[in-house]
Amino acid sequence: MSVPAGSDEPTNKQQVATGFFVSDAGFLVTAYHAIEGLPNIRVIMSPRQVLTARTVKFDKEADLALLKVEAITPFLYLSHSNAVPAGMDVITMGYPQVNVLGITIKITRGIVNSGRGMRDDPNSFQFSAEVQKGNSGGPLVGPGGMVVGVVRSKLDAIKMSEATSDLPQNVNFATKSSVLIKFLADTPGIPSTRRLNPRAQIDPVQLYDELRTAIVPIVSDDK
Repeated sequence: MSVPAGSDEPTNKQQVATGFFVSDAGFLVTAYHAIEGLPNIRVIMSPRQVLTARTVKFDKEADLALLKVEAITPFLYLSHSNAVPAGMDVITMGYPQVNVLGITIKITRGIVNSGRGMRDDPNSFQFSAEVQKGNSGGPLVGPGGMVVGVVRSKLDAIKMSEATSDLPQNVNFATKSSVLIKFLADTPGIPSTRRLNPRAQIDPVQLYDELRTAIVPIVSDDK
């Protein structure tokens, strides 16, 4: 009973999601469900710069897609998620509900609730930082600005309430960075991963300033 956390409801088969660069050569990652069946993909670098992206590859089961734009880009460092404990501080940054909230990047903070995802899926996390439609494909970031996951979905609160008479709050899921690292294994120019200190303090103000230029809105449609 989960729903994508990242694509606005399609209007004329258009989706809005979040992506982040993983190298300075223009490679970026997003959620596959946000671009599935939509061949025209644009990355908004700034109000004055919109770049066309091509799909390099995807993994439907892991809900990952690798895109490429022709530009030199800022990027985020990845860290293996194998050592991420429940209780670790995390943030997410992305572009939720852009039709209502606008195109400015938004940040939320929470913790890793569990080292496993829906039905104990070993390839994903459960986390509590708030996400909405538009956040899918964005980074789940731990201490030091290391990416430990890719935002994937959130629990469908309405369906859960109908089934259990209980309304869940902030039950969200991200694909682990260990899965992402394997997905990117044959991609040229991906920087080496960095070591994560899961007990370190997290500074959302500093991370917002340092990371935001590498996190971008992605608009896809079938036009």
